[in-house]
This record gives sequence, structure tokens and C-alpha cells, in this order.
Amino acid sequence: MSAPFNRVPKITVNVLGVEFQAFINPQSKQAVFSQRGTARALKMPETSLRRILTSESFKVLRGGHFLCATLETTVSSKPISVVTQTDLVLIVQIASEKGNLVAQSMQDASFAVLLQESVDRALGVEREREEYIQLGIDLRVQLEYIHSYHSMRNTTFDRGYGVRGLCKVNKQVSTLAVPDADERRRRSKVWRRKCSGEETVKITIGNAVHEKAVGASTNGTLDVNLNVAARRTSQIYDLLDAPFPI
Repeated sequence: MSAPFNRVPKITVNVLGVEFQAFINPQSKQAVFSQRGTARALKMPETSLRRILTSESFKVLRGGHFLCATLETTVSSKPISVVTQTDLVLIVQIASEKGNLVAQSMQDASFAVLLQESVDRALGVEREREEYIQLGIDLRVQLEYIHSYHSMRNTTFDRGYGVRGLCKVNKQVSTLAVPDADERRRRSKVWRRKCSGEETVKITIGNAVHEKAVGASTNGTLDVNLNVAARRTSQIYDLLDAPFPI
């Protein structure tokens, strides 16, 4: 085992507001990304990430089988599994196709930002790079919410709960995430578009939790499962709002 001073330190790569755990490979001098950190960034189980890496789709896009590489780093006493930058691009693409909300929002937002930058250049408009980055972050968060809403809505209808069920779920999600949601709704039908980034993130989380509750509901258990979803969602919000040590 290498001495501690030979271990590679972690760097954080922020892509449209999504943080990936990365390292500089001493041999290739290129950035590589931990598999566990990638799964965490995309909000997916590590088992799902491993299935992507061994899938036929990944093999075809990569032009061959994936050979797992490891790296000794300062974040673990044992070598960690890593993927290359090219691998990460393919992972996001396949995860997006499989319905991963984070990956979908990253794919959609990246094109929108690139398009805006290209139009600006064609028109001779000059903006600071930070403006494009913030635009991408804001758009990705909003798109992740939209994807989560459509997924939750589709599950609600597929389970046979219809408009009434969707309204019930929507109201509960909104009220949990934004205490004055009813008042905002009375003032504007598009009130969710004006939510802060933090509020949008909370609504997105609420949609995901409640979609699972709806999907598990059978024979009149929707209300029971929604009560469970409300408690779980509130617990997640409490963790998000908890202060960090100074």
C-alpha cells in the first residue's frame, strides 16, 4: 500500500450545480471520477451505476467492454473505483435515457446553455462566463422539477387515481415544501415558476417521494401511503435545513 503522501487528493467538479468527486490520475494527468461519487451525484444506487457500466449500451457507445480502474486517494484507505471523463459523459447519457431525473435535467440544460452562448456569439453579445454557468444551474434545477412532476403525474394516472389523486398529491407536496403555497396559488397560476432554487429542490424531492408512495398504493391505501410520504418528506427537509457546525 502506498504511503499517505502518495495518495491523490480529491477535487470537486461542479457541472450545472451537480457536484462530482474527481481526482487527477497521476499517470494520465486527466481527471477521473469516483464511481461512488458519480452515483451519489446522479442520485442513483451504486448497483444501478454498475449495471450501466456492464450494459450493452455502454459497451456499444464506448467501443468495447468497460475495464474497472482503481486509484489510491486521500478519501479512502483502500483503492477506489473510478471512471474517465468520457465514461462519465456516457453514463449521464444512458442514465438520462433510463429516466434518471438528474441526468435528464443535465442533458436538457446543457444544450439550452450552449444554444444561448452560440446565439450570443452570433449576435456579438458579450456575457461573463459566470452568467452562463448560473443560467445552466437555474435551468437544470427547474428541468429536474419538471421531469419529477411529469414522472409523478404519469404514475398517478397509471395507478388509476386520475385528476383527483393528482390534485391531492400536488397539494400535499406543495404545502410541505412551501408553507404559504395556497396563498401563492391564489395569486398566480404559475406560482411554481417563481419559487426560489431551494423551494424548487424541495418540491422535486417531494415529487419523487410521493411518486413512490403512489406507485405502492393498492386497494384504497393511497391516503395511508401519502401520510407516510409526508413524514418521510418532512424528515428529508429537516436534514436539508439542519445547520452545519461552524
